[in-house]
Amino acid sequence: MTDPTMPTVPPDDGATSEHRTVTAHLRDLTSDPENRREHNARNVGMIADSLQHVGAARSIVIDEDGVVLAGNATVEAAAEAGIEQVRIVEASGHELIAVRRRGLSPEQKRALALADNRAAELATWNLDQLKADAEAGLDLASFFAPAELADLLGSDAPVPRFEPVEAEHRLDELQPHCSTCTCRQAVTS
Repeated sequence: MTDPTMPTVPPDDGATSEHRTVTAHLRDLTSDPENRREHNARNVGMIADSLQHVGAARSIVIDEDGVVLAGNATVEAAAEAGIEQVRIVEASGHELIAVRRRGLSPEQKRALALADNRAAELATWNLDQLKADAEAGLDLASFFAPAELADLLGSDAPVPRFEPVEAEHRLDELQPHCSTCTCRQAVTS
């Protein structure tokens, strides 16, 4: 049953006002049915604990239909932590959205940063979805090195072949003395 005091996620009306916000109920969001990450109890629990101890401090990304594109574990943990509202901010994608939190102690700030980073490490890849993405032609080489894809998907999975544009300037082979390196040290040979 929908809470009449909380609007559902409004349909995208095409308006992209940078300052348009609306508050909706968390349960009106839909988890991504093709989520590439799987979130175990430890992963979600760590996020829920952080939400209970320091509150919400990160954004999620939804599409025009309220489907969660990024932040599925955060939404699940928020529900577990008793958070019921979500503020939706319309954005064009040409700017970052920052969540400012005031009044956190130094300990809370450190705990928040640590929980945010550690919780991400606890999620695992949804291998069936990654295989389906690769089979559908999604170029996974933008996200994974060839060896990583082979480890994740197995040798029988469609793994794109990586070919550097200029073999002599591959980023993974730059030497500290290379003239294209960001260190800009003089070549001493």
